[in-house]
Amino acid sequence: MKLDEKSGLFASFNRALRGVFYVFKTQRNMRIHFVVAFLVLALSLFLDLDKRDLIILSFTIVLVLITEIFNTAMELVVNLVTDKFHPLAKRIKDIAAGAVLFASINAILVGYLIFFRKKYLGYHLASSVFVKIQNSPEYIAATCLGVILLLVFGGKVYSRRGTPLRGGMPSGHTAFAFALSTASAFISKSLVLGLLTLTLAVMVGESRVRSGIHTKREVFMGGLMGVIATILMFQIFG
Repeated sequence: MKLDEKSGLFASFNRALRGVFYVFKTQRNMRIHFVVAFLVLALSLFLDLDKRDLIILSFTIVLVLITEIFNTAMELVVNLVTDKFHPLAKRIKDIAAGAVLFASINAILVGYLIFFRKKYLGYHLASSVFVKIQNSPEYIAATCLGVILLLVFGGKVYSRRGTPLRGGMPSGHTAFAFALSTASAFISKSLVLGLLTLTLAVMVGESRVRSGIHTKREVFMGGLMGVIATILMFQIFG
């Protein structure tokens, strides 16, 4: 290999490192991801993980870091093209941030499956607390809220109305309120608590209508979704 080829390769490698260092130095989220990744890898050293688990864990961590790097690069490109507010520029930044969000959610799920579902922490810490959490009604309620979140986002994408946290079909606030009310009734088995939380859920829905953020139909569909999804989750996993 010639000297200029070596210097070219070395220069490319150096530029890549400078890019990573820039992201790490300027982006707080990148530093947070890096610290979390370091702690997870350090914890994995004390657990009896097999080769497949280590490969999946490493790939998941790298995926989060890569999406954060691309997110930063996309923001710099948009800022280079225009220094004024533009709807498309905002949309591009939101999409890039969404990629980081999905990678982070995937990392959380992978970490849960590796560390908790396989009970590594339960064995090494001589505690079955994670198994108890998994089999508890509260765990089912939390899982139900995650399912409702996906249903609400899916409904808003399908109807093409509103934003993820405001407006559109169905009302996400109402869906969560009625889901919590239904879950409270199942967990506590108390008619009084169930009626109280139901009243609060109705008040949440009414406030969304009064403020003009949602229509009555959107609020009704949100409440219905919250109740039905919670009942199904408790019937399936309860």
